[in-house]
Amino acid sequence: MSQSGLQQGPQTRTTNRRSELEVKMDVLRVTSEGANKPTQIMYKANLSWVALLSHLKGLTSSGFLTEVEYANRKVYEISPRGLELLRNYQKIVSAVKDIAAEQPAF
Repeated sequence: MSQSGLQQGPQTRTTNRRSELEVKMDVLRVTSEGANKPTQIMYKANLSWVALLSHLKGLTSSGFLTEVEYANRKVYEISPRGLELLRNYQKIVSAVKDIAAEQPAF
């Protein structure tokens, strides 16, 4: 767990591609873990530059991230609304994994 109390690391998946939701949650997760510069977010969330810019724009316009000018550069911080969304998402993912683990294998 990170200092924000959120789960860390990539999610275990059986497919190679992440959904739009998973990508957005990864951006929020790495931002909550301290990555605040666009390049840091891009590498930690495993995104291309073009994809990152699109996700940052959507997350800031929705109020899940805040954009701050710092020394003529943009940095991003997760908003309280974004942190709440990320925590709820992680609870749901955890609950679904628990349910899947309880199912008998055929």
